[in-house]
Order: sequence, then C-alpha cells, then structure tokens
Amino acid sequence: MEQSHVNIYRRIVSSTAVFGGAQVFNALVNIVRGKLVASILQSGGMGISSIMTNAANSLQQLSLMGLNVSAVPDISKAHASDDARILSATLRIVRRLVLAAALLGLVATLALSPLMSRLSFGSDAYTWQFLLLAAVVFFNVMATGELTVLQGMRRYKRLAFCSTVPPLCGLLLSVPIYLVWGTRGIVSAMILGGAVYFAAIKYQTRRLTPPDASPRPPITLRTMWQHGSGIIKFGAVMTVGTLVGTLTTYLLTIFISRTGNLSDVGFYQAAGAITTQYIGLIFTAMAADYFPHLSGLVKTSRREAFHLVNQQTEILILIMTPLVMLLILTAPIVIRILLTPEFLSTGRMVRLLGMACIFKALCFPMDYLAYAKSDTPYIFWVEVVWGNAKTFAVMALCYCLWGLDGLGYGALACAVLDFVLSVLLIRWRYGFSLAAATWRLITVSSLLAAACLACSFLHSTALKYGAMAVLTLVGIAFCLAQLNRRIDLKAAWRKMKMR
Repeated sequence: MEQSHVNIYRRIVSSTAVFGGAQVFNALVNIVRGKLVASILQSGGMGISSIMTNAANSLQQLSLMGLNVSAVPDISKAHASDDARILSATLRIVRRLVLAAALLGLVATLALSPLMSRLSFGSDAYTWQFLLLAAVVFFNVMATGELTVLQGMRRYKRLAFCSTVPPLCGLLLSVPIYLVWGTRGIVSAMILGGAVYFAAIKYQTRRLTPPDASPRPPITLRTMWQHGSGIIKFGAVMTVGTLVGTLTTYLLTIFISRTGNLSDVGFYQAAGAITTQYIGLIFTAMAADYFPHLSGLVKTSRREAFHLVNQQTEILILIMTPLVMLLILTAPIVIRILLTPEFLSTGRMVRLLGMACIFKALCFPMDYLAYAKSDTPYIFWVEVVWGNAKTFAVMALCYCLWGLDGLGYGALACAVLDFVLSVLLIRWRYGFSLAAATWRLITVSSLLAAACLACSFLHSTALKYGAMAVLTLVGIAFCLAQLNRRIDLKAAWRKMKMR
C-alpha cells in the first residue's frame, strides 16, 4: 500500500483515538457530576438542574442556528488557502456571526424567563434563575463558536484539550457552590462553568489567530450578510433538520405510548441510550477530524476527497464491527451494568439497534459529502423531509406488527434503507461510488456481524453464546488484520511510544 495512503489511514485512526479518549473522559465527568448532584442536591435538585440544563441547551441550539456546523467548510477552505488575509477575514466574519447569535440567545432568554419559569415549575418563583441563565447561554454559544474555529483549522490536540479540561474545571468549581448554596447555586455554578469554558477555549484560539499587518476594514451588517449569508442559510437548514428530528422522535414516543404503553417508551429510550453511549462516541470522534478535512479537499481535489471517503468508510467499518459484535454478545451484561434487570427484556432490541449502527456508520462518510459541499436542497429534502417521514412510518409499522422488538427491526430496516439510498443518491448527485476493495470489506464485516446477530436468536443458551463468542473473536481478528494492512499497527505503536 502506498505510503501516502498509509499516512491518511494512520491520521484517521489517530484522530479517532484522540477524540474518542476525550469523549470517554467527558462521559466519565458527566457520570461523576450526576453522582455528586444526586448526593448533594438530592432528587429535587437533580430535577431543577436537569430543567435548567435542558433549557440552556435548547436556547443555545436555537440561537446558534447551526453555525457550529455550517461555518466549518468556510474556515477549512480559508485555512487551506495559506493566505493569512483570507483566513483572518473569514474568522472575523464567523466570530461576528457567533457574537450576534450569542446576543440573540441572551436577549431571548431574558425575554422568555417568566414564561419558562411558569412552563417549567408552574409559577414565577424561578424567573430570576432563568434571567441568570441568559449568561450561561451567552458563554456557551461563544465557546461553541471558538470550538468551530479550532475544528475548521484542524487543531485537533487543542480541540481535544478544550473538550476535556474545561468541563473538568467546571465540575471542580461547581461542587463547592452546591455544598454552600444548595439548589440556589445551580445556575451560579452553570455560569461559572460556562465562563471558565469560554475563557479556556478563547485562550487557545487567540494564539492561533494569523498575523495580518494590513488594516482591517470594519465589518458592517452588509458585509456580514454578503460573506456570511451562505453560512446562515446552511445553518438554518441544519437547525430545521434538528427541530424536525426532535419532533419526529417526540411523535414516535406519543404513538408508542398510545398504541402500547408508557413502559414500552421507557424501554425504547433506554435501549437507544445504550447504543448511543456505547457506539456514538466513535461517530463524534471521527466527525471532528473528517468533516473539516473533507470540506477542505472537496473544494480543491475531487479525486482526493473521494479517496478520503473510501478510507474513512474502511476505518469506520473496521472499528465499528468489533464493537457491534461485542455489544450483541454482551447485551445482557451491558443492560445490567447501565440499567437494571427490569430492562433485560430489551436485549433483542439492543442487539438490533447495534446492528443498525453498522449501516448508519456506512452512510456517515458518504452523507458528509453533502455537508462539505453545503448542499442545502439535498440535505433538506433527503435527510430532513424523507429521512424523518420514513423513520416514523417504518418504526410505527414495525411496532404495530411486532411490538417492542419491532422497534429494533424498524431501526435496522431504516438503517439498511438509508445505506442503499445513500449509495444511489450520492453517486447520482456527486459522481461518487465506493471502491471495490471497500465493498469487499463491507460485505465480509457486515456478514460477520449479521451472523453473530442471527446466532442470538438460537434457543439453546450454550450454543447461542458459544457461536456468538466464536464469531466475535473471528470478527475481531479479521478487523485487526485488515487494520494492520492499512496502518501497520506495530509501527504505529512504536511511533506513539517515541512521542
């Protein structure tokens, strides 16, 4: 294999390891925070904290309007130009847009504080806390904007640092506040954590601002619109997609509760949470590196961009397949650890959702071509409209036919359908097709995972787990061998030890 291709494979694996470690660390911080909040503030305090956090997150997403995603291609393109003036101008525009979004979020929070207090707690008693929450929204939006700068400039080590250290500092600073002021200190702790988060990230990004000796003209509203309208429009589509996806999930839970019962809703959400926690870290880790890299290549070299999509697909399937097979094998143990024995009835659904993750992973690199090209019509009609309508229809039908397990069958059917549609539409829209070697890898890996899933339906416990264990070992060995062909694991390990 050519050395340049080996280096790209190593870069993909390296960035995934860096961000995957950061995501795992953040998950542990969240677990510790949850335990501390539960022990210090008790259940009532946890409820208040959850409401305030969800309110801040919702207002943050609405005010950002997807800028944290839509600005990445522009920053990446400016960074790839190696022109300090272009990069400086792009960063100024993006930061002004983020500042406008932060101020919008602050004003909206102040204006909606009485309403949010009444909706959340049934009285105006918490209005003052929602007023203070405006500062949290402001700091979080500003911090997210600076993270977008780091991602677009592909400063991955600093991005990983900002994803781990500030949340840990926020946790350490919030505990004394909880101990002294109890529930009255919840929003104060959030403000302090948000301020520390923004300050740490801003320190990292200020050191990356390129020197520009030429005079910088003022940025007017007209200039912001001329240079940032594409970012705003693309971000608006992203926001609409997020809102429609949230609404679809909400309508599906209503359908399940009315057609079946509330217990099925709880079982479905718990099973989904397991697969998200178990496998979603990989998607998050890879997106941090892959999206800006692809955004830079897609504007300069179509051939190299298509190579990157194939390479990303191969690495993703080689990492995901063993994880999914391990989840299929150990589903009852994972459920007992993360939930309670009451949820053991979701074992088959967890396995089916895990299998669905393989096909979601196969869609991931291809679908990002639309995001890298800022193809808003494709994203709106295919992913927002068709994707959500199809998901609701298939999931509802499968639940009516097969009950709780039908939700797992529905998720798997949706994932397979999405993969087939992505292969066809991406080729029609952009001229991209998966390489023959990639197809062979997909075929072998998915068949191994499918065989492991099929064995989980066997009635004999000994035969079932014996067969799944053997297949899982074969799958791990196969994926490691294929990964070794691409990055030379021993050489990569020696290089890492030297660092």
